[in-house]
Amino acid sequence: MSSKRIEVPARKLHETFVKSDRFTPELAHIPVKWRKRVVDAALNKMAWSHWWKIYESIAVDYVRDFAKQYVPAGVNLSQDDSDIVATAEKAAGNVVKMLWTAQSEKHALDIIDTECADYGIDAPEFDDDPTAVIARAIDPRWWRRQLRKCVKRAFEAGNIKLGYVHYRAEPYASNDAVLSRIQQNKRNAAALEASFVKNENGQQFSVAELAEKTTANKAIRRSELMLRINGFEQIARENNDQGLFVTWTCPSRFHATRYDGKPNKNYDGSTPREANQYLGKMTALCRSALARRGIGLYGFRIAEPHHDGCPHWHMLLFVRPTETYKTAHITDVAARAVRIMKRYAWRVDRGEPGAFKRRLDIKKIDWSKGSAAGYIAKYVAKNIDGVADHKTKEGHVVAPENVGDVELVPSARVEAWAAAWGIRQFQQWGGAPVTIWRELRRIKKDMVADAPPAMLDAWNAVQKIEGEKRACWASYLRVQGGALVNRKDLVITLAKDEKTVIGRYGETQKITPYGVRCTALVGVVFKSVRHTWTPVQPDAGRASGGVGAGVAVAVAFPWTRVNNCTDRVDRSSSMPSSFMSEPASPPVIFSHDEATQLRHAWLALGACPWPRPVVNDTPPRPASDITAEEQRSVMDSWDAVKACPWPRLILKPDAVGRSGTPRQIAEWQSQRASADNTIQPTKESAP
Repeated sequence: MSSKRIEVPARKLHETFVKSDRFTPELAHIPVKWRKRVVDAALNKMAWSHWWKIYESIAVDYVRDFAKQYVPAGVNLSQDDSDIVATAEKAAGNVVKMLWTAQSEKHALDIIDTECADYGIDAPEFDDDPTAVIARAIDPRWWRRQLRKCVKRAFEAGNIKLGYVHYRAEPYASNDAVLSRIQQNKRNAAALEASFVKNENGQQFSVAELAEKTTANKAIRRSELMLRINGFEQIARENNDQGLFVTWTCPSRFHATRYDGKPNKNYDGSTPREANQYLGKMTALCRSALARRGIGLYGFRIAEPHHDGCPHWHMLLFVRPTETYKTAHITDVAARAVRIMKRYAWRVDRGEPGAFKRRLDIKKIDWSKGSAAGYIAKYVAKNIDGVADHKTKEGHVVAPENVGDVELVPSARVEAWAAAWGIRQFQQWGGAPVTIWRELRRIKKDMVADAPPAMLDAWNAVQKIEGEKRACWASYLRVQGGALVNRKDLVITLAKDEKTVIGRYGETQKITPYGVRCTALVGVVFKSVRHTWTPVQPDAGRASGGVGAGVAVAVAFPWTRVNNCTDRVDRSSSMPSSFMSEPASPPVIFSHDEATQLRHAWLALGACPWPRPVVNDTPPRPASDITAEEQRSVMDSWDAVKACPWPRLILKPDAVGRSGTPRQIAEWQSQRASADNTIQPTKESAP
């Protein structure tokens, strides 16, 4: 009697394979958040096949292709910022070790290229200065910046591809990107609050206080943008220029998700940064075409995300015929400009459904119905510090939501989106530079007492007197030559000083403005007020917040991994003379509650204040006669508090003459030599 054959459904076979030990290693580099959706996508790819040799290869190839595109080599996308910092230290250390084997500059650059490729980042490019490339490649801070950017963009691109970013889930940017940006802003704010500078007049401020006086302050930034927009509108009304409000959108292939939350089958994997570059290229071609036909254009453009993260541009533009206008028989210049814009907006993927309807939306501004600035004011507000009603381009309302104890407001999502993809949100087209405007505000009144009328008018235009006089962008433009003035025809120009400075990565050319020049007075510079700021330690009153009584907390200089000593060290002394303790400064007074709050605040940031408070539970200092195992235990104790003892233990080079970091040397010594071979650091022996 023949046995009955049982056929297992194909779906069951596919699910069994993706859960098997053969498939599990393929998911090792995929973040946990993505794995379910990646597996589901692989199952959909396998659905048509019943033969294991085919569907297994389909699943494996799909996961590998996905990982190749969205998971950079050598980078764990699930790591937090502290892990990125550790990875940066490791990568910089690897470059240092490998460079010891370099035979030439070209060999050294090849080593750097290889190491950067292992982590999925681009090597620094300085064709005429190999030392600048090497200086960056051995700096953990350079690696930290590159890895943060690489991890953030790769993780966000995967979130978009897998459908996490859209109106019905996480609009504009994923919750991961927004939370990461909020934490970064908190770290930056804490660093600015803890950094103090003093000018030549003895005035001392925290860097956070100075930043609040600049366009880093969102309120100031929004006010300045609206002031400039209103100034352009005044110029347009005076010259009877025609106004246009334009919304320029990308083709369908840049959109990952439809408005209903379903995947877009036309999506080709492009990132928001690539979509923004497409918009920049198309609008640049359009502006060039308008200039060739003698149509002048000026105004503002604002980059804003769709619900799925794909950018679109809102533009408030004013057009007028210039002296080179080639079609004088066409009096409606705005209609002519619209035709040219449509030509370039529909240029790519012209035949796709909805291209003519959705790609370009243009409204002519009717001066009788109100202000042109009103068309764009809400986009300025909701992309800087938020408004009550935050709608997407499709008309959906994006409301704040809570993730744990953190409230994610729509403006924070937009800011995180722009920061993650490096997208410039606001840009001025035409007009005079705003840099000269800001420099004029730094010039004192007595400096322009005998200035030419043009210089005096420009200075008056930029001044603001609270409650009495507002600055006027339109008056500034009139002095400079109008909204369509060329850079070579500016009446007021910037006076710049170029000098060579020694920076973190060697010599560099630094250009610093120090005033303005007026074409009516050749050879004269109207100098602006600029201070020289020097980093200092905060005054006792500022550090203690003005508290008169509390518990004294002693402060000492931190032990550091950095050795700046250039003198020969006396072997009979246990510490180099250049590192002998300085006279102790008066203790900073904190109340018990304040001291506790400070400790918790620094712990939350994963950092430590400088000068570092001395505590009773300081790890022991390594002695010269300890064993290798004891030394490793001591070093682990110091690693736990993110510090290093000084003077550090420097071990003699081993038989092959290797040298490295203190931890590497300690590990080599534990394997090859006894702890009796320890010496104190000298100029010749320090790593």
